[in-house]
Amino acid sequence: MPFIISWPGQIKAGTRDTVSMITGVDLLPSLFGLCQLQLPQSYKSDGTDRSAVFKGKASVRRADMYWEYGRNQIAYAYPKGRDRSPNLAIRSGEWKLLVNDDGSDPQLYQVIKDPGETHNLAGEFPDIARALQVKLLQWRKQLPELKSTLSYSF
Repeated sequence: MPFIISWPGQIKAGTRDTVSMITGVDLLPSLFGLCQLQLPQSYKSDGTDRSAVFKGKASVRRADMYWEYGRNQIAYAYPKGRDRSPNLAIRSGEWKLLVNDDGSDPQLYQVIKDPGETHNLAGEFPDIARALQVKLLQWRKQLPELKSTLSYSF
C-alpha cells in the first residue's frame, strides 16, 4: 500500500521511495524515534524504528513483516473466488508468502521482480516456501484468540 508523507524541510517534494517498507507496528517506534524518546522497556512489538525513512532516507526493512487478512467469518465472509487471498502473509526480504492458517494454498512471490504477484513460485522454490510457511504459522499460533459476540449474515 502506498504511504504518503509530506514533511517540508525534511523530505524533498516529489521524492519517490520504492525500496522502504513500513508496517503499522513500526509507527509507534518510529514516532518515538522522531521525537528522540525511548520506548518503555516493557513495550513488546514486532515493530522497528523506521524514523530514517520518515526523514526521506530509503532503507530496506531487515525484520520480517507478518500480517493476517481476517481471522473469522465476520471479517472474511465474502465468497471464495479469484480475488480471495490466503489469510496469512509474511514478507521476508524479496519474498512474500501467502498461506491459509491451515497451511493450504501456499503462494510465493518474488515481489521486487514481480510486484503484481502474478507468478506463484512455491513450486519452483519449495524450500523457501516451506521455511517461510513454518515461520508464518508459528507467528500465527502466538497471537491471542479473537472472540466476537457479533454475528452477521451476508
